[in-house]
Amino acid sequence: MRIKKFQNPFLLTVTLWLLFLTATNAQGKWTLGLELTRRSELRQYEDSYKYLFTRGGGGPVFPAGLNVAYQYSEKWRFESGFISTPYSQTVGVFYNEPGYRRVFNRPILYTNNLLTFEVPLRLVYNPNFSWKGIQFNLIGGLNSYILDGSINSIGQGGLPAIPVLPTPPTNLSVVYQNRPLSRINFSLEAGPEAMVPLGKRFVFLYRFSVRLGFIDMVEMEGNYITGQNLSLNPENTYPFRVVSNGSALHHTFSLRYRLGKKKVKDNWWEYED
Repeated sequence: MRIKKFQNPFLLTVTLWLLFLTATNAQGKWTLGLELTRRSELRQYEDSYKYLFTRGGGGPVFPAGLNVAYQYSEKWRFESGFISTPYSQTVGVFYNEPGYRRVFNRPILYTNNLLTFEVPLRLVYNPNFSWKGIQFNLIGGLNSYILDGSINSIGQGGLPAIPVLPTPPTNLSVVYQNRPLSRINFSLEAGPEAMVPLGKRFVFLYRFSVRLGFIDMVEMEGNYITGQNLSLNPENTYPFRVVSNGSALHHTFSLRYRLGKKKVKDNWWEYED
């Protein structure tokens, strides 16, 4: 029988590292947790004709993954983990001409996302401020992203169109291309967090953070076309470009488990058979 080789050495390394931390729990200072985030990207738009809907970035996406934290002291905590972080690959368009207005102040649907592997490195400071059992902290960190797979793709008319009034609107079509600009990226992160203990072992955490990306990672470039007969005789062709560089607003929710303290013998004969 042939044994299949592990396809992702990076994922294997992270998994082994987390298992090592679990086994060496360092007398109750380690916690392991699950994280879910609502991510709103702050993308760069080049659109002189203002057909693109830019409010709210590329629509919400939801990173999820594992977190490991080490409580160095009462004031300081170190964190890392492994997160699957999607980047938006679509935009909303609407017919933005005099006499027309949007029916909705939001896009109808965002469908395509690009997966990246994220490794955060955070430092958390406890300013010794709490309210009704909720502890408030300040966080700062550096996040690394690794692009997963290829995103070179070309499409036409596949972007969500926002209805406008009066109806029916003038025909509107979009031709676009997605492509990677960099396989790696980094972002700085800062913000506050709130922690609530749930018994002796579990902790619930909410964090709001702002991220500032360093490198342009994903590009979407194309044209939107208007007219009565788009396939044979389009009346207008307007270019646009959207770039993602890792900048985003993050609302993170995390449930964490505090690992138990090691038992210490008071006398040498204890715990012996």
